[in-house]
Amino acid sequence: MRRIAFLRSIEIQQTKPFLKALEGRFREDGIEAKLFFTDGECGPDDFPGESELVPGDISADELAKKVIDWDADGVISLSIADENALRDAVVKRRLETVGIPMTAHSLAAVTLTGNKWETKRLLERHGLDTPPGLLVDSDILAGRGLRIPAYQDAVLIQTADMGYPVISKPLWDCMGAGMVSIPDAAALERHLADDEHHGNFILEQCVSGEICSVEVVGADGEYVVQPPVWQGPAELGPVFNFGRLRYVAPREPHDQDFAPVAEKLKGLCREIGFTGSVGLDMIYENGIYQILEINPRVTGTTTPSIASTDFNTYDVLLSILDGTWPERPEPREGIKRVCLQFPVRALSAEFVADATRELDLVRAQTLTIDGVEYPNIVITCELDDRAALPAKLESLRQRHAFTDRSFLRQIAVAVGAVAARTDTNTDTEDGNG
Repeated sequence: MRRIAFLRSIEIQQTKPFLKALEGRFREDGIEAKLFFTDGECGPDDFPGESELVPGDISADELAKKVIDWDADGVISLSIADENALRDAVVKRRLETVGIPMTAHSLAAVTLTGNKWETKRLLERHGLDTPPGLLVDSDILAGRGLRIPAYQDAVLIQTADMGYPVISKPLWDCMGAGMVSIPDAAALERHLADDEHHGNFILEQCVSGEICSVEVVGADGEYVVQPPVWQGPAELGPVFNFGRLRYVAPREPHDQDFAPVAEKLKGLCREIGFTGSVGLDMIYENGIYQILEINPRVTGTTTPSIASTDFNTYDVLLSILDGTWPERPEPREGIKRVCLQFPVRALSAEFVADATRELDLVRAQTLTIDGVEYPNIVITCELDDRAALPAKLESLRQRHAFTDRSFLRQIAVAVGAVAARTDTNTDTEDGNG
């Protein structure tokens, strides 16, 4: 038996059902798996192997020691967010010294793409679009070290040249943490005068359009770009993904516009030498995909990507580890079915039973994020059956009132059952509970 350790820093339930689906491969390949996780709970139905809860603030050296003490033959990183991806990259370096291979990005790759300013320079070198931005040095801004009295004026002038509104982003962080919306010059002056700037940050022009994310997975020069996961209109500031409809569906001309972007992303991945999964956040408008950031890890995009294509990211990560990638699984791209993920009011046993019987239910669960519970479901629909999906959902809504009618309207548009329209009066909650 080979011993494979998995490292995880958020609840493992977000990987369902696609990590659990590797149970058959584990048996076939003689793999004994163990999950080392820092958040949530892990029961026998959550992971195909044993598990151990470790402290949330565990150091890279401590985590590496746990892996070594378990006599692991290999390790796979599933950690979120970027700070934990960096921790795992350090673990990878530690394990290299004792000959334990690990599917995780290199330390150089994570430090490059974890830094938003370096990411922008990387994207520009590869001919990819990214919003205009300005790097702000907080030491100079606060008068620490070299004094440059005109520095704040320079920042204000350059930001005005970009155009308002802008967003202030910390160099290191993700999932919207630390972002501040700045509508005009007066607001920027107040922001620059804030004594709480303890690190450099970026001022980035807000761009309008539709938010989407995409996952790229692979290693050793062979990468697969999954289809975009759409998340609705961009807003002034961070967007909470699990409060929105997120979906994968064929969209023309959006898909045609994305094809050359996908090829450039493969080239970027080859240059950096990514090993595993990366997620990119983008905004699309007028045929252009503006890339906001690169997340060097699995993301919330992973589940809908797999569900829509049957190309299992977790299977790829295991194949990279055992040296069978890209032969297993064979690289392929393209949407096989529509996938939709959206919030629900509650996951009653009666609703889940009916949804399982009447829909292609991928997952129904309550996610816990920062101590708050968010019930949601993930469903798929064969491409030829899209027209019938809204009626099925409306029937469930009438019996269970499981979500707002506004989401059903959005789903109907997403699957192409009805055309999008500009009026919003019919998209509000209907008041029937």
